[in-house]
Amino acid sequence: MEAQNGGVGIGTTSPRVKLEVAGDMLIQESIEVIEINALQDTDTSTFLVQDTGNSIRTLDVSNPTGAALGYIQVYEIYNPNEDWVLNFDTGVDSDNFVMNTISSYYDRELDIGNYASIPYTSAYIENGTWHIISDYPSANNVDPAELGTWVITTLIYSKDLSKQLGEVRIPLGGNTSGTAPSPVIN
Repeated sequence: MEAQNGGVGIGTTSPRVKLEVAGDMLIQESIEVIEINALQDTDTSTFLVQDTGNSIRTLDVSNPTGAALGYIQVYEIYNPNEDWVLNFDTGVDSDNFVMNTISSYYDRELDIGNYASIPYTSAYIENGTWHIISDYPSANNVDPAELGTWVITTLIYSKDLSKQLGEVRIPLGGNTSGTAPSPVIN
């Protein structure tokens, strides 16, 4: 049905563009996208994603509460024992998501003595969810009674929306360095 704006709608009486299909669609051949304009700040950012059943779904990444290719989550963990977070359960399902810690800092002055101390922060899986550990291994608060805050930034990817390459096992044979037998991405 042709609308007043000159658009044609299938499954809709008010198409928003030249051709809008509201519902399922089966394409026997291929689709060619001729021109993709640069996105403006007010535009909707939508990806087309092929699922395992050879169906194509839309992914509106401009929706702040919707699905995304990746999520950045900042955790502010208050009042740990000295500067140590041994086991913080994020509650993020490890079967459906991959989590990386990408930065961290602690907001109190530390006594590092004669040693340099680099913050150690990592995400790991325990009981089906992602957990975080953070510490300055060779340091403690200058004032042990003072309570501080860790600010840990994580990057979380949906396993449904990212390509999982699997594991590459490399036996080092007692050495401290090695090389992958072939690159996983060329």
